[in-house]
Amino acid sequence: MTRGTQQTMESNRMRAPGAAPTTPGSAPATPGSAPEPGVGPEESFLINLAALAAGIASIGWIAGDNRLQRLAEVIEYPAIVPCAVVFASVAAGQMLRRWRRGRELTELAPRPLRALDWRRPLLRLLALAATLAIVGAAYAIFPEYQGDFYAPFWKFLRTIAYAAPLIPLYLAWSDRRLREPRDELLEFGLLLTGQTRAVNYALIRRHFMGWTVKGFFTPLMTVYLSQEMQYLCSAFRNATGDSWQNYDLWFHLSYGIDLLFCVVGYTATLRLFDSQIRSVEPTALGWGAALICYQPFYAIVGSMYLKYESGYYWGQWLGDWPHVRDLWGVVIILCVFTYALSTVAFGLRFSNLTHRGIITTGPYRFSKHPAYLAKNLSWWLIAVPFVPSPSIAAAAQHCALLLLLNGVYLLRARTEERHLSRDPQYVAYALWMNEHGALKGLARWLPVLKYRAPPD
Repeated sequence: MTRGTQQTMESNRMRAPGAAPTTPGSAPATPGSAPEPGVGPEESFLINLAALAAGIASIGWIAGDNRLQRLAEVIEYPAIVPCAVVFASVAAGQMLRRWRRGRELTELAPRPLRALDWRRPLLRLLALAATLAIVGAAYAIFPEYQGDFYAPFWKFLRTIAYAAPLIPLYLAWSDRRLREPRDELLEFGLLLTGQTRAVNYALIRRHFMGWTVKGFFTPLMTVYLSQEMQYLCSAFRNATGDSWQNYDLWFHLSYGIDLLFCVVGYTATLRLFDSQIRSVEPTALGWGAALICYQPFYAIVGSMYLKYESGYYWGQWLGDWPHVRDLWGVVIILCVFTYALSTVAFGLRFSNLTHRGIITTGPYRFSKHPAYLAKNLSWWLIAVPFVPSPSIAAAAQHCALLLLLNGVYLLRARTEERHLSRDPQYVAYALWMNEHGALKGLARWLPVLKYRAPPD
């Protein structure tokens, strides 16, 4: 969700009440019938749902008795509490399942594979410090990060800084267990110390591309989560049976859930939980299609080129038919809640522009892109651009602009599919969805929606 779409969301809300896939050629299996690395996907989704319930409960607890204000006096970034609850719940659930079923991590062995050589952890620590210095320099240089908007992000960084002493311990522990001892941090550390002859520059490139993703999206998500946290605490305290308040609460709760798992996902890229980055979107087209949907780029694109809103929204349009209006509002909430559950399905693995494991359960059991479908449909239902206000010509213009925005998300979906198709598991999953997905009938009428596997 972008700052631009956040502002759109607020304006829309306030206007009026309102897999295990099979290998090609084998018999198809439903997604989720075989395990993900480390933990079965069906189990993983149940674990994520349990973590979601715990996260919501923690927000409800903070909302009670005005605890948010008191918590802010102790913790600079109070939203870290539900983040920590979600992280701990998912991590503990996955580790327990893995232990009970005797499954191993994909990149870490259960027992040490080599003796500890402190030079390797120290090289990784040097590389991490240099990486953070580069990211910090970028924040200092770009004016986008100078204003008050990002104040919650700086509070977030100061809050998680207390975990810094764990970093060298984790690097030393994981060094002895890495199945492949030459990882991205070690390669960058070798480069920094002038040991360039045997450096794997592809791993260094992936390292910096991954940190570019984290460095761009983490500030946005932490800011939005802080805003939603404040609203939800107020809404929980003042909840009534009013239909508009119910809509408002569920709308913000859905986006709050999405942001909660986003922040956890961008922060928890650890091999210990199989949530490491496996690859990063390799094309400029894929990066461009994703980034224009987020601030600061959407401020230009959304206001100058794709401004599809007329200022006349669903609540105003259906104001004379309260029962239809309420039903319309329920459908909107179902859309945004589906969008949130699509993020929940990732658990600790959510991240734009990266491959961190193939997700085949939850909403992904029915569609390869449930989040994009739900979000784009909700925009049609909220903005009702097809309503002739102020004129039929204006409605046609607004519909055309929203269709163009939908096209941007279709482009994002296609570039993501092309990236993930480097993984045979995704190819098998996507081919299975061609025959069993919720949109299989529509794909027959619109072949552009049908997945095509890359040539061998």
